[in-house]
Amino acid sequence: MKRVMPYLIFPLLMFGFHSFGTEFVLPVERRIENTDSSGKTWQEIGSMEVSLMPSRQMWELALRRNGWYFVRNIPLDPVSYKQLDVWNKDSRTLILCLWSIAPGRTGYMWGISKRKP
Repeated sequence: MKRVMPYLIFPLLMFGFHSFGTEFVLPVERRIENTDSSGKTWQEIGSMEVSLMPSRQMWELALRRNGWYFVRNIPLDPVSYKQLDVWNKDSRTLILCLWSIAPGRTGYMWGISKRKP
């Protein structure tokens, strides 16, 4: 777990989350568990009643349709397949974390930050 924490904290320290309105159409098949518009943490945390691969495809489709482009993937936990996906659009970076909770259920959290020049 100690190796995972720098990957989770680094994006927050590097960019800091900002409160931006939802700038893309989110996948509708999701259960929102927490939202935060403070800009200091993940903007939304929740789960989806689909397995990991279909949920990844839904998020990718939603982001690409709205002009976001994929930058990189950072694997975090091989057991739950937890990964961070980094997406860019204009001067903003979206960080999306997806992981498998159980067969047929995926957890997610995302936040948008403004890149520093």
